[in-house]
Amino acid sequence: MKDEIIPVEIAEKVVALINRVTGKNVNIMGQGGVIIASVQKERVGTVHEGAKRIMTGEIDELAVSEEEASRFKGVKAGYNGVILRQGRRIGCIGISGNPEIVGPIQKMGAIIVQEELDKRSSDEERREELDQIAQDITNLADQIKVVAINGSIQAARLGERGAPVKVVVSQMAELTDRINRMAVRIAGS
Repeated sequence: MKDEIIPVEIAEKVVALINRVTGKNVNIMGQGGVIIASVQKERVGTVHEGAKRIMTGEIDELAVSEEEASRFKGVKAGYNGVILRQGRRIGCIGISGNPEIVGPIQKMGAIIVQEELDKRSSDEERREELDQIAQDITNLADQIKVVAINGSIQAARLGERGAPVKVVVSQMAELTDRINRMAVRIAGS
C-alpha cells in the first residue's frame, strides 16, 4: 500500500470547519510535518516541528500549555495529534489554544479527515464500477452490431425472401446506437 496523502481540498475544508467552530488557528500537516492547509495561509508549505516528530512516529501527540509556550519564541499553546488511516500516519492536525479544550476537537477533526477519505474512496470505487458497466454495455452493443452485419449479409443472399430479416437487422442497428448512447451517459455520470 503506497503512502496515502491528504488531498489539499479535504485539508482546507477541515481547517475551515474547525476554525469556524473554534475561532482558533488550525493547521493540517502531511508527510515530514509540512503544513498543507492552515488558517494562516503564509504557513502553508513550511515545516511544523511538532508535526514532524508526530509524522516520524516519535510521538503521537504534542500538547503545549500557555506556561510552556511562554518559554519559547514563536511557540503557541495548543494541541497537535496524529491522523491515522488503516493504521498508518497520514497527517497531523494542530489547533491553537488550551490543549485540554482543543485536544478533543483535534481528535474529531482527525475523524472527519478519515471519513472524507473513506467517502472519496467509495466514490472512486463507484466510478470504476460505472466505467466497467459502461464498457460491458459497449462490448455487448458491438457484439449485437456484428450479429446485425451478419444478418444483413444473409438477408442480401436471400434476396426478396430476406426482406423480413432486413427489418430486424435495421432495428438491431438502431438498438446498438441507443445502447452506445446509454453507455456514454453512464460513463459520464
